Amino acid sequence: MLVVDDDAALLRMIRLTLVSDGFEVTEATDGIGGLEALEAQTFDLLVLDLQMPRMDGREMYRELRARGHDLPVMILSAYRAESARTELGAQAALSKPFDIDVLITQIEALLAPDAAGKD
Repeated sequence: MLVVDDDAALLRMIRLTLVSDGFEVTEATDGIGGLEALEAQTFDLLVLDLQMPRMDGREMYRELRARGHDLPVMILSAYRAESARTELGAQAALSKPFDIDVLITQIEALLAPDAAGKD
């Protein structure tokens, strides 16, 4: 999966947790880096922050859909995550701060149809 967030400490914590649960994780720190990763590799899920430098999460979401990427997206933000999920049409949302177990549960639910390949 691809996790895009500009908070280095949070990104590290999410990555370590997901990797220890058996997921393959690629990271990006802004929307531009996230789009570059999407062009270079195929992902089953995108975990996306909204407030980031250079290109924010809303812009990245709209651009990835315009480019034809249809992977599930979980919005992860301290700024009205649920309303952004509705606005953008994302599949899930989680407000910061969050419980890491809730994040894992939501990710597993989003990936359930593709449970054979965890990445």
